[in-house]
Amino acid sequence: MSYDELADLYALQYEDYSDDLDFYARLAGRHGGPVLELGAGQGRVAAHLARRGVEVWALEPSAAMRRRGEAATRGLPVRWIAGGMRDFELGPRFPLVIAPFNALMHLYTLADQDAALARAVRHLDAGGVFAFDLYNPLQIDADAALRLEGRYGRTEVYYRQEHHPATQRLTTHYVIDETGPDGALKRRHNRLDQRYFTRYEIERWLAAAGLSGRLAGGFQGEPFTATSPVMVWTARQVS
Repeated sequence: MSYDELADLYALQYEDYSDDLDFYARLAGRHGGPVLELGAGQGRVAAHLARRGVEVWALEPSAAMRRRGEAATRGLPVRWIAGGMRDFELGPRFPLVIAPFNALMHLYTLADQDAALARAVRHLDAGGVFAFDLYNPLQIDADAALRLEGRYGRTEVYYRQEHHPATQRLTTHYVIDETGPDGALKRRHNRLDQRYFTRYEIERWLAAAGLSGRLAGGFQGEPFTATSPVMVWTARQVS
């Protein structure tokens, strides 16, 4: 799917999201740069790392997201690259490759997943780390009811979710109501499709690519449990 139509909504929802920033900054401080970010979106993580002096190569397929990212990181050591995770070829290798904030949930098929992971591994330095975070699927609570997601000035965002366990898919339908200065209401609809992963599916996926993964249930290294909100993975090549 393309984020071009979701760029404005994404900016409203996640501009201030910061739960993962220190985690990726610690990794960048430990392993050095440049850092390759897959699915860099609007530059939220890239900007955070770059402000700390880390060079970032930001890969993003959506032109609308890249435009926002380029504006957000202007003057910072961020190199924006148009492209998707499945078929990029950059040349250099990186000590750290990251895919923050559920970026891998846009790999919908086994072929997509294997191709993306092979590309990530191909771009890793010897001893490099691939790090990413994903929803914990045990915490999915989708009942198809329309809920208020948030109010952003004159904009209200509502959503409902459809959970498809047989295909491990989560579809989120957004209703965005914008009230103009004259009181007129403008409504638009967007849809977000995601494919979620289970714990041992990820372990097998990493192992098949020659990586050994470490799982945490939070960005401070908390143990993973059924009630953890996220799965936070760091993976290295098996020597």
